[in-house]
Amino acid sequence: MSIRTCDILMGNLHEGDATSAHAFELARLLQSHGVNVRIHCNYPVGSLPGDIQPLSRTTHPGDYVPAADLTILEYPLWYPLAERFRDAPGAKIFWYHGVTPPALWGTDTQRDLLARAEAGTELAWYAHLAVTASPFTAQELRSHSGYPQERIRTVPLGVDIAAFRQKPPPSELRSHRRKWKLEDKRVLLYTGRVAGNKRIDLLIQALPRLRDTYRDLHLLIVGDTKGAPAYREMAAKLRAQADQLGLASHVTFTGWVPAIMPYYHLAEAYVTASQHEGFGVPLLEAMAAGVPVIASASGAMPWVLNAQTSNTEPAGLLFPEGDVDALARQVSRVLEERALRGELIERGYERVGYFSREQFNLRATKVLDEANALARQGPPPAAYRVQNRLYDQADVSLRNYRVRSKVPVLGPLIEWIRRNSTTHVKEAYLDRIIERQVLYNRLLASEILQLRAEIARLHKERGRDTESGSTDEDSLDNGN
Repeated sequence: MSIRTCDILMGNLHEGDATSAHAFELARLLQSHGVNVRIHCNYPVGSLPGDIQPLSRTTHPGDYVPAADLTILEYPLWYPLAERFRDAPGAKIFWYHGVTPPALWGTDTQRDLLARAEAGTELAWYAHLAVTASPFTAQELRSHSGYPQERIRTVPLGVDIAAFRQKPPPSELRSHRRKWKLEDKRVLLYTGRVAGNKRIDLLIQALPRLRDTYRDLHLLIVGDTKGAPAYREMAAKLRAQADQLGLASHVTFTGWVPAIMPYYHLAEAYVTASQHEGFGVPLLEAMAAGVPVIASASGAMPWVLNAQTSNTEPAGLLFPEGDVDALARQVSRVLEERALRGELIERGYERVGYFSREQFNLRATKVLDEANALARQGPPPAAYRVQNRLYDQADVSLRNYRVRSKVPVLGPLIEWIRRNSTTHVKEAYLDRIIERQVLYNRLLASEILQLRAEIARLHKERGRDTESGSTDEDSLDNGN
C-alpha cells in the first residue's frame, strides 16, 4: 500500500454507532499499513476508543484543507463537510452505508434530512471507487446517483465473532435479567435504531398472537431512544402502542446501552421486521452469539442470511415484509422445533464466518489499493460528465463561512460566544431551510436539463422526418 496519509470524513463520530465503528476499523487497518490517518468530524466528537481519540478532531468545513493521498467519505447521511470531498486530491473512496427512504421513516421529524441525503449521493461521482456493504446498497447507490456500476465494489461489514460467541459469566446475565425484570421470561430480542423503517410496531403487534401459547414471552428492544428527535418520537409512539394493546409490562425499551454483547445471550431469538436494511450488523452479532435469527425478506437481509436463492441453506428464517402472522409463525417454529433451532444456530455459525474481521480487512485492503491505482490512471468519473452550469450554481449555501473577530486577545472568546449563541437557531432551522432550497434548486436544474434533452431529441427527430420528406400527416396515415 503506497499511501502515506489518509483523511476519513465523518458527520458524527462516537462509540455505539455503526458508521463510526466502520471508520474505527478502517483507521486501524490503514495504520497497520503505516498510513498516517486523520478522522475529521463535522459535528462535535463523542466518546471514542483510546486508540482512535488521538486521530480524531471536529473540523469546520471552512477550515478543512484537503491534502491527503487518500480521502474516504463515510456516507450514511449528508453533512456539510462532505462537500469538501469534491476538492480532495489523490485517491478518493465514497463509502456508502445506505439512506433510509423518506417514505419509510415513519415520522415527519427529520424526514427532510433523508431527502437531502439521497440527493447528496451525487458526491460519489468525485470518487475513484464507491464501496457498499451489500449488493442491495450497491443497487440503491446506482439508483440514487447514476454512478457507474463498474466502479462500485461490495465490502461487507465485519464482526468480532469470538467476542460475541463468548458467553458472559452467569452472574452478569442474572444481573441483566434482574435489571430489566426478565426473570423466568423467554426473550425476543431486537437491537438497532428505534426508527420507523425498522417496523418495531410489527414486533409489538405480533405479541398478542404468541402470548396465548407462550405466557412467558417478552420483547426486549435495545437501541437509542433519545439520540435524535425522530427516535424520541418513534419510541413514544411504540410505547403508546404497547400500552394500548395491554402489553406495557411485556415490552421493554432499554435505550442506548454501553455493551450490546450480553443481551444476545439473554435471547431465545433475534427478530427484526425492518422494511429497509442496507446490511444488518445485528444479524451478524446474533449469528455469532448462537441466537436464531428471524427477519423480514427485505433489503440486504436475505443476502446476509444466505437465503437469496432456493439452492442455499439459509442461516435464518424469513417472512414476507409486513406479514405479522407469518412473523408469529416463524417465532413459534423457533420456540417449538428443537431440531430446527439447532440447525439455525449451526448455519449461523457457518455463515457469519464470511463476515469476520479478517475477511473485512482483506476486502478493504483490496479496494484501497484499487482506488489508489485508479487515481494514478486518471481523475474520477465526475471529470467526464457533461457539465451542467445551472446545476453547479444551484448550491446557494455558504458552508465555508466562519464567525470571525479581529478584536485583539478577546477575539477567540467573541467568536465562541457568537457561535454558541446562534447554533440552536442556525443548525436546527436556518441550515436546514437553506439545504432544502439547494435540493429544490438541483431538482429544478435536473428537470430543466431533461426538458432540454427532450426538446433536442424532438428537433432531431423532426429534422430526420423533414429530410426523408415525411410529414405529420404521413406519420398519422402510417399508424405512428
